[in-house]
Amino acid sequence: MLPPLFIKWQNKNNTGIQLIDEQHRGIVSIVNSFYYLAEKGMCNDALFLSITKTLKSYSLIHFIVEERILKATEYPDLAKHIETHRKLSLETKRIEYEAIRDNDPMLLLKFLKKWWIEHINGEDMDYVPHLRMYEENRQI
Repeated sequence: MLPPLFIKWQNKNNTGIQLIDEQHRGIVSIVNSFYYLAEKGMCNDALFLSITKTLKSYSLIHFIVEERILKATEYPDLAKHIETHRKLSLETKRIEYEAIRDNDPMLLLKFLKKWWIEHINGEDMDYVPHLRMYEENRQI
């Protein structure tokens, strides 16, 4: 039997911005790999730290790219969006510490699943109309 996915990517998760969608799917892929290893009991301390380091690094790259796109297109709610990213990073560190302390990777996994899906389908979808309008105006 093939392993189940922790987060199933759905069409509703697509922003329509190819680079952003690709990065979102990459983050979800890391979370799904983390889940698989945790479910199999293979997530020792070293692997846990390696996965969370990869996730943090890739998320940072994503945040920088997304924020630069929004800045270049003069997104009016950029400061709010940047603050959301900052809060996610801080909360992730806090939950990661608790998960390591309690030897419970599911603490972090549940948080990541909830946050990423809500962020992608909430805050990220808020900027989609702005970016589409920007693209349309550039074509004229």
